[in-house]
Amino acid sequence: MKTVLLLPLLLSAAPAFAAPAACPEAGEHLAEYLASAKQRIGAEGEVRVEFEVGADGRTQLVGLQGSRAYLTPVRIAMDTMACRAGTPQRYVLNIRFANPAPRAAATAASATLAQANPPR
Repeated sequence: MKTVLLLPLLLSAAPAFAAPAACPEAGEHLAEYLASAKQRIGAEGEVRVEFEVGADGRTQLVGLQGSRAYLTPVRIAMDTMACRAGTPQRYVLNIRFANPAPRAAATAASATLAQANPPR
């Protein structure tokens, strides 16, 4: 499991199975982009994103649901994400925006990225 800490956002990436990821820097990119959204909005929330990475490396949003205040920042972050070309893959990303507990920056926010079944 890979954990990336960029305050105030913590992302954890864990593939559902051993196939190589098509977006190896997704955690770093999203942590950096969404940290500013968390600071701006300030509220706690959760967003679930399902997306596909095509053979050309472009991402296509399949589903987006969760805290209304964070939907637009997450959508924009997904549009700017750079992925590697290769075998098309489908991913599910759960992002949690939370206020950090004193001296516990690791609880600021978290997300898990899991590879779903490849599209058919």
